[in-house]
Amino acid sequence: MIRVENLKKSFGAQSVLNSVNLNIKNGEITVIIGKSGTGKSVLLNNIIGLLKPDEGSIFYKDKDITKLKEKELNSIRKKFGVLFQDAALFDSLSVFDNIAFPLVEHKILKKKSDIEQKVKETLNLVGLNDIENKMPSELSGGMRKRVGLARAIVTQPEIIFFDEPTTGLDPTSSLSIADLIKNMQMHLSTTCFIISHDLSLTFRIADNIGLLDNGSIVEFGDKHSFANSSNEIVNNFINAYKIGESL
Repeated sequence: MIRVENLKKSFGAQSVLNSVNLNIKNGEITVIIGKSGTGKSVLLNNIIGLLKPDEGSIFYKDKDITKLKEKELNSIRKKFGVLFQDAALFDSLSVFDNIAFPLVEHKILKKKSDIEQKVKETLNLVGLNDIENKMPSELSGGMRKRVGLARAIVTQPEIIFFDEPTTGLDPTSSLSIADLIKNMQMHLSTTCFIISHDLSLTFRIADNIGLLDNGSIVEFGDKHSFANSSNEIVNNFINAYKIGESL
């Protein structure tokens, strides 16, 4: 689905990404983990075109999006769904208007009845009902994430990107969001790319896992091979997480 080759990105003298190589497989869930500040969000923002790399290529179905003009890039972005870390809901819009926004903005549906039906169906898919008229300020953190996910999938994108989907949630809500992502991915047969530091989420839903460290992907593979890796950096990360969980 997406292939990243020799990606480099710096901000001034600070090198954040250094020759990142990555394959995001069609129809699977790929999770990139790493410590805070290692460039996970920078990687995601490069892939979706919010940042432009200094060097390297990002291929979407063999088309290098780093070389596209804005109009061409926006056309490809319509095939993407994104759930940002804080859900990024429009605070001044109701739940209904937040979810309907991409349908209206891209003129995917025009009839009000069709939009209403689509919003209702999508809310049901993420486990929410009868909250269309609520405002984001009236929602819990977990509900905001679900509404954000509903907005991300309402256009039936080919690939969905998640920026730390369980950050700020309690363990029960985090588990619920993890299961929701997995069930949604199976129901829609879509591709998912997730950046996270949450190993519980990662091993629960990932098909493939990569560890970003010091600007590069130091290990990548299916979750079973990743869990049994002999890479010292991987083992240190996993052990540090286990120690933190036990405290």
